[in-house]
Amino acid sequence: MANLYYNERLIIAYTSLNQSTKLWSAGAEITWKRDGERHSHTLGGLADRFKTPEEAERFVINLAKTWIDANP
Repeated sequence: MANLYYNERLIIAYTSLNQSTKLWSAGAEITWKRDGERHSHTLGGLADRFKTPEEAERFVINLAKTWIDANP
């Protein structure tokens, strides 16, 4: 699991291993505060699969950054 800040938003990235396929999937939670209120967006249910958890994590962090850039 990785936690990092990007453009004043917290990205919490996570990975999970599918025991039958031995492939990794990833998801992320993006949280931020605006006008004193907490907001969040979840990136999950992605169809992409990876051979290592590092690849999965890198993918979902880049996806989260792209989402943040498109939703200022």
